[in-house]
Amino acid sequence: MYLQKKLQILLVLFSLLFFVGCIKKFDGDGLTLKVQESELNNFSQEFPIRQNFVVANMELQKPHLFIKDGTNRLSANINLNISAIFIPNSNGTLTFSGIPYFDKEKSAIYLKDIELDELKMTNLNIDKTILDNVVANTKPIVDNIFNTIPVYKIDKSSFKGSFVKDVKIEDSELLVTFGL
Repeated sequence: MYLQKKLQILLVLFSLLFFVGCIKKFDGDGLTLKVQESELNNFSQEFPIRQNFVVANMELQKPHLFIKDGTNRLSANINLNISAIFIPNSNGTLTFSGIPYFDKEKSAIYLKDIELDELKMTNLNIDKTILDNVVANTKPIVDNIFNTIPVYKIDKSSFKGSFVKDVKIEDSELLVTFGL
């Protein structure tokens, strides 16, 4: 009886997920779905994020998430606008990356172990000391963004969040494995 109930749940889960997502594989570990990059870039209305410091103002635009080939990290390009005393307004792009993990309570995927991969500024005359300050002041903001704003959500009213077994990047694809 218990095995039959388990099989019914798996059959229903498989049927529902077949129509909802892109199936990567179905094996002993469970049902693995690929999350499309377009699904990752559905951030909330919390952007742009503005931060005011004593001598400068910073604005971070909505991130664009992508999977960098050959890594197990999810990357994000964030456009940055800086206005400060003694320097002209500057624009740039920050590229951060992190490892995806699933938070069962919030039924969402977040990033951890955030690292700055690249900083490009359009105004090439900015002193290295100022750039170092920009990075130092931006890192905690970006850490907070990816710790509080999920990169992918599973509807809480759906039972799918209860069955998430694993989240990983493999072959440049974000994969979510569902199982019992």
